[in-house]
Amino acid sequence: MSAIDDLLQDIFDGKRSTFSSEFEGWVRESRRFREFASSYRTKIRTKLKNAEGESGMKDLRAELETAALLLREKRFTLEYEKYAALKQRGPDLTVTFKTHTPFNVEVRRIRSIELDSEDSEAYIGKLMAVLCDKVGQMPPSIVNLLWLAAEQKIDEGDLTGAAAILRQLAERKAEVFFLQRGFKNAADFLKQFRQLSGVILHQPGENVIWLNSLARHKTPPEIVTAIQRLEIL
Repeated sequence: MSAIDDLLQDIFDGKRSTFSSEFEGWVRESRRFREFASSYRTKIRTKLKNAEGESGMKDLRAELETAALLLREKRFTLEYEKYAALKQRGPDLTVTFKTHTPFNVEVRRIRSIELDSEDSEAYIGKLMAVLCDKVGQMPPSIVNLLWLAAEQKIDEGDLTGAAAILRQLAERKAEVFFLQRGFKNAADFLKQFRQLSGVILHQPGENVIWLNSLARHKTPPEIVTAIQRLEIL
């Protein structure tokens, strides 16, 4: 048995999953992803065992696909769930650019059904809910990016609109709106929203990046360009 076969056997525990063939392809075609999978084999195996149904497995697939894609950029190195190891809530991936510039990437799979609405107001409302759900995972003092792995295309203009409405609600001090979504108040939302540097819309054939004009830590242009140029899996 080869080292790669041994790695796959160890991670999947001899069982086939809904994306084991894809994962095997990523491991065989990329030395860097193979090293990542080897370093985190125990974590990946545990997450596979604990994934709840097909939906949970697709969420895990989105995380690992994102890691495989980011590792196509040779100037990126990755840590998987660094904050969880420190017993803190935080993004899925911590990336270091050129060995000296760290940033975080939180992966969120969006099912088609979540955005399946012909009502534009309802559609924008769902994007607002995604943003509210995720800004709380963004730690201070670092660039934080939200990676949206969508099963259907999300228009950048709709995302911009959702963010603008949230900002307007916060500036108008719509306290009840934010209390209902887990924030202490509107100011608490704005504080956490400023920790979100940008959103990556990962879609068929492209990565579109929306940058948060309110972000405390701006995404360096070199990192924006590197992500936009990543070869799509």
